[in-house]
Amino acid sequence: MKGEKGCESRHIDDEVLYQAFVDVFNAMIENRDYFMEKCRDRLVSGNVLVRYKSKQLLETISGAERVTEFDVDLYFSMVEKVTVYEGGRLIVNLFDGTEVECAME
Repeated sequence: MKGEKGCESRHIDDEVLYQAFVDVFNAMIENRDYFMEKCRDRLVSGNVLVRYKSKQLLETISGAERVTEFDVDLYFSMVEKVTVYEGGRLIVNLFDGTEVECAME
């Protein structure tokens, strides 16, 4: 309709989202023991997909090193969605149910 306001979402550059994933992944590597324990806890979930994705995430982070650039295959193997909030806050939801918060740079 004429004069009706449309979507109020603002544009976020891909590079910002790529860097957010790099930051989240590196935070997971820096806190590997914590995230590995979370994965192990989810290995007994009643949800078969959560168990599968937790096992996959556990294998991914157990021997991983920090990354310096975005890796599309790594991203799609781990991330279910990224939610962007006002004030530059992002929540990265992983397939196993883990949520990691970070700030846009």
